[in-house]
Amino acid sequence: MKRLESDWLTQGWLDAEYKKYVVMAYLHAVQQNFSDKKLYPDLPELRQHYEKGLQFRQGKGTLKAAFPKKPVRFDIKSQTLRYKSEVMDNDFLADLDDVVDFAIPRFQKLFQEGQQLWNEILSGLSLIPIGLMPLRPEEGYLLIHRTRQAETQIYSYCLTLYSDGEPGGRYVHIRYVESMPKSVHRTFENMKLDLVRRYRHLPNPATYMLESNWNYPVQETLLPIARQLIAQAAQA
Repeated sequence: MKRLESDWLTQGWLDAEYKKYVVMAYLHAVQQNFSDKKLYPDLPELRQHYEKGLQFRQGKGTLKAAFPKKPVRFDIKSQTLRYKSEVMDNDFLADLDDVVDFAIPRFQKLFQEGQQLWNEILSGLSLIPIGLMPLRPEEGYLLIHRTRQAETQIYSYCLTLYSDGEPGGRYVHIRYVESMPKSVHRTFENMKLDLVRRYRHLPNPATYMLESNWNYPVQETLLPIARQLIAQAAQA
């Protein structure tokens, strides 16, 4: 099981034991990804599932809109159809409460473990400016350098909209450009100069190098953390 849909609680077979099985299968898959040091997209999705579970506890009345309804009569005065939920009864709500009470602490526990792993990995990374930085560092290049790998991966980045939901407060769009081998004669500064010569739409790009002494997954871990660090650096 790779992911848990946002409407997992009301989707499919409405059986408490089955829903618990779905939750456990999802958490097992996420735990395996965390063991492999893969944090994205599981970490933000875990937070969303946890927060939605809390919202359900605080206002179960809004859940009625998520279930099918059947028309029961026509209100002549208001000229509207009146509907009745086909599934909302006390036993059903009790089952949902049971599932939510089962899921929330497990979502919370694994999210906290993932957040701790994020912080541990973050503490071992360095985001280093390469060369002179422009006054507006909203656009430029990101070099991913894993010291145990021969090649440096190069990405272009662009800061876009402000967002409270993004680490660092702004969304950072990242696109892969190419990979270059690092050597005595090809330093990070030389890589930047080479990029400027070949991609003239950025004559003075902000350029950062994210250095890691461990071979963490790039797409699932290093790039999400780099987005946060770049957004924070742009606001400094």
